[in-house]
Amino acid sequence: GSDSLARGAAVKSRRTEALGNRAAEADEVIGSVCPYCAVGCAQKVYVKDGRVVQIEGDPDSPVSRGRLCPKGSATLQLTTGDAREHSVLYRRPHATEWERLDLATAIEMVAEKVVQTRRDTWEWEAEGERVRRTLGIASLGGATLDNEENYLIKKLWTALGVIQVENQARVCHSATVVGLGTSFGRGGATTFPGDLQNSDCIVIEGSNMAEAHPVAFQWVMEAKARGATVIHVDPHFSRTSALADIFVPLRTGTDIAYLGGIIRYVLENERWFRDYVLAYTNASTIIDEEFRDTEDLDGVFSGFDPTSGQYDYESWQYEGSPVAAASGNRDRYGEIQKAGKALRESAHGESAGSGGPSVQGEPRRDETLQDPRCVFQILKRHYSRYAPEMVSDTCGIPQDVFLQVCETICRNSDRDHTTSFVYAVGWTQHTVGSQYIRAASILQLLLGNIGRPGGGIMAMRGHASIQGSSDIPTLYDLLPGYLPMPHAHEYENLKEYIEADSAEKGFWGNMSTYVVSLLKAYWGDAATPENEFCFDYIPRITGSHGTYDTVMAQLAGKCRGYFLMGQNPAVGSANNRMQRAAMAKLDWLVVRDFSLIESATWWQDGPEIETGEMRSEDIATEVFFFPAAAHIEKDGTFTNTQRLLQWHHKAQEPAGDARSDLWFMFHLGRLIREQLSGSEEEMDRPILDLTWDYPTSGPTDEPSADSVLREINGSGPDGALSSYEQLRDDGSTACGCWIYCG
Repeated sequence: GSDSLARGAAVKSRRTEALGNRAAEADEVIGSVCPYCAVGCAQKVYVKDGRVVQIEGDPDSPVSRGRLCPKGSATLQLTTGDAREHSVLYRRPHATEWERLDLATAIEMVAEKVVQTRRDTWEWEAEGERVRRTLGIASLGGATLDNEENYLIKKLWTALGVIQVENQARVCHSATVVGLGTSFGRGGATTFPGDLQNSDCIVIEGSNMAEAHPVAFQWVMEAKARGATVIHVDPHFSRTSALADIFVPLRTGTDIAYLGGIIRYVLENERWFRDYVLAYTNASTIIDEEFRDTEDLDGVFSGFDPTSGQYDYESWQYEGSPVAAASGNRDRYGEIQKAGKALRESAHGESAGSGGPSVQGEPRRDETLQDPRCVFQILKRHYSRYAPEMVSDTCGIPQDVFLQVCETICRNSDRDHTTSFVYAVGWTQHTVGSQYIRAASILQLLLGNIGRPGGGIMAMRGHASIQGSSDIPTLYDLLPGYLPMPHAHEYENLKEYIEADSAEKGFWGNMSTYVVSLLKAYWGDAATPENEFCFDYIPRITGSHGTYDTVMAQLAGKCRGYFLMGQNPAVGSANNRMQRAAMAKLDWLVVRDFSLIESATWWQDGPEIETGEMRSEDIATEVFFFPAAAHIEKDGTFTNTQRLLQWHHKAQEPAGDARSDLWFMFHLGRLIREQLSGSEEEMDRPILDLTWDYPTSGPTDEPSADSVLREINGSGPDGALSSYEQLRDDGSTACGCWIYCG
């Protein structure tokens, strides 16, 4: 016939000839956001007869410009995939199979277990100090959820006295918050992917950006097309390496030496931006005379306690101006003012996620930068050890390649040129990840590459709202807006808590307004000046209560109930074997996900079951599986890697028993409050006084995400607020997260 190459009629059938564009047949188009990584690509969701039929990129988005990566293009499978579960499943203690359970019965049972476990494990005091909490319940997950869902999780657990609340950020990007928060006062990226097109040089280190964040990588390629130099530093050669101008194959874990060598090159060759450094950094600030560097003390800084393995940072202070630690324990009022117990091991580095460390007074400065105790001279002495020979030997990089990188970065970092750094979990998941990020921050500040077009440090994140779940944290040591979770101190009250962390100026100078407004958002009319706005309702932490501490508590039988919400520790966390062993010690486990993930089925088909190390019949853990709604089945917001808040709209109702995490947390809280109604016990006042009157709608009584977001956003006597500067500490304003106010 006429189609000899089999490109037309010869390869058509009646069925394929009848196929058309699904998007063209849609009744409506709904705006959404990709639920995978944190680039935040916008989607157009096509709906026909109430069901989603197609998902494509939205060309109107300034973030993605219509592009989606292969995962983003396949998000329809989240709703149509064969693995998706739509029914509540229940596993009785010692059972070998699942059984179905109706949704209302299951959530009622979970509410009863929360109430009973909380009562059985309640603590008023720990080591003689008031804590008002339970260690019997823990929650893990939040970076894949909406901001509004994270907010209700943290709010409900706080009111119940549950402190073991964690999400993927602890494993994934906590090093970012410490490194960037310490350096710049904000724990998020200093720039956004689209600004990379303005860079003259882009250094990608700790990331395979071309494959892991391909839509964001479009901006790197646009910069390269303009003439920018792309440098990829990585132990292995990838597609990012193939597209780079310079590939640097350093040894795994040697990034500190590599970055230190570049810093030395900048300092020794006078390539630093003097005017910028004097105006925008602390280089001229004088440090306390008691400070000693590593070369003076056999490899450690002054203040190191070999017994505890912790630093006392008193000798690191600015002369004449004490600074609250950006890392370590910030809420140390009991030690500084009242000789109470310091709890450094609680690791409050994340508190610098917004606003930076608080500063008191005016530090002494030397703008000639000649004083041997000024930050600049200390920096020069410290980094003098990172000579090119040392870097080459340590990192396995030829000296000529290393010097080429140094010169390329310096040549593209001056008044007319800027260099950007891009990293991801190739940095953050190292034990010294925060030091990698801190070293890159020092380098970028010396070169004047922060706060300028094409400059900065870009942290590429791997979950749709991992930034949001840190800002509105499902993390044990933070309250919303990077307010530190209170420690158990002998004398602490609201005033002392604020004094321990607030500053005379800057963001933290208004800390009292953030705290009081948060307390009003949580407890509304019950929070009054007379009761310190219910500050005593917040449970106290005593050391580290992170996800790995929780696992140890489960193994010890202290933590009895566990909620997994969009996280899969049975295969996705460190020491999977221990994670599964810990879950086998639980009384009950609640798993919320799209499908039966390994953390839901370990008791049935886990590796230990296959090897005979465990038997299903011997495992007493009661397991509840609740199917979750997909992003196109609920309203809400994600906060992407550049801290852009984006709303995604519901396009269809979830099928079967699938519900949003907002629905689950709201109705769980409602049932718990109903079960405790009429209680006269003091331990129940926080949950009964909690503001929990969100409007619901639709066939499933879905709570309003808009209402929750408005609470996060803040309000005053005249309605919505336009800026966190309008927050007050007299109880007239309520705001769920001050950095999201306005």
